[in-house]
Amino acid sequence: MAQGGKNLTSNIQEKAKETLGKITRRQLIELDTCSHCALCTEKCPAYNESKNVLHAPGVRTSQMVKLYDKKYGFWTRLFGEKEITQKEIDELAESTFHCSLCGRCMESCPFGFQTHELWVMARELVDSLEATPENVTRLADLMDENMNPYGLEPDTRLDWSFFTDLDDAPELDEAEVAYFVGCTTAYKGANHEVAFAICSILENQGENWTLLGEDEWCCGAPSIMAGKEEEAKQYAEHNVELLESKKVKRVITGCAGCYRMLKFEYPSMIGRKPDFEVLHAVQYLHEQLTTGKLEVKKGNEKIIYHDPCELGRLGGIIREPREALQHITTELLEFDEHGYDSKCCGGGGLLQAVDNEMRLNIVKEKLDEAVAKGAEMLVSACPACKLAFVDGVREFKHEIEVYDIHELIAKRLGVLD
Repeated sequence: MAQGGKNLTSNIQEKAKETLGKITRRQLIELDTCSHCALCTEKCPAYNESKNVLHAPGVRTSQMVKLYDKKYGFWTRLFGEKEITQKEIDELAESTFHCSLCGRCMESCPFGFQTHELWVMARELVDSLEATPENVTRLADLMDENMNPYGLEPDTRLDWSFFTDLDDAPELDEAEVAYFVGCTTAYKGANHEVAFAICSILENQGENWTLLGEDEWCCGAPSIMAGKEEEAKQYAEHNVELLESKKVKRVITGCAGCYRMLKFEYPSMIGRKPDFEVLHAVQYLHEQLTTGKLEVKKGNEKIIYHDPCELGRLGGIIREPREALQHITTELLEFDEHGYDSKCCGGGGLLQAVDNEMRLNIVKEKLDEAVAKGAEMLVSACPACKLAFVDGVREFKHEIEVYDIHELIAKRLGVLD
């Protein structure tokens, strides 16, 4: 591949043109308007941590507009296309992947633009230009090989059950409820007890439920984040076919990313609404607690709740986890910025694969605030968030416990130590 300011090969130029051609008229208007506005910049966790101008959302959109104009702009139609240089695409790649896809720019946008959609498009463009960061490319390759981003064999997807007290991991041909575990919960040791907790709650409530075992594939979110939408569709089609074959009525997942994919992305990917309801486990938990079907002992631990970006801001689930936590403690605390305006923990968007130092510095802000407010426990409802906070506590030696909300419920039920 060409270096510096030299031109890219004609094949890559054509792939870039094809990807740029997918930009809709609405998206083009949004890109152009966004490139002249900087009101969301101070809300961007990546920019606030680095102060690198390339990481500002408005700079990213201006870069995309510049590349679009080189292939489809007014002067291009008059005088011909201009070639994209390696320098231009390197800068776009730097900007695009130094983003946690948290959607905070979208929430603060005065025009209501769907910036999350634009950043996914930017990643697809970077992928077509063969400039995706090496670690992200490696992750995408692992997805192709093993149907998960961690490079582990599919037949180990249920190994977490061996490391917990789950006596039986049901894999039924048909069931009312399916628990979609998700890769980060299934394969990362820090989250194994989250899976056990959700299973225990379903069992405690007498649900007719099942796991999907090794037939469960990644939800496809990492493929989307790597700029590979077509690959993500394959995961959607497989998972929907599998779930519908089991005639499940409800699919429950404890992963915020899996929830957003299953609930909002799958219908457009497969061209129809799947024949099942999608719930995040915290919605199910809230339902059981508020109807009195589940009762737990209330304590007085000082708990502060972190809104996962994909569950709260991008998924609209703000009230349910707080009302569920009110059944657990009399001392529920809040971050200064919470709900739809919650600060990202840095755990999303594949940021860890690109710049783990930035991820840790972002999570430190939240940990510092939680400790300053006197919180004894920091609770969330997302395995990626829990990993970020656990890593942050280890890195910065904070004295605070980190839990998923379902782990706390399992503790109250006496099934977790």
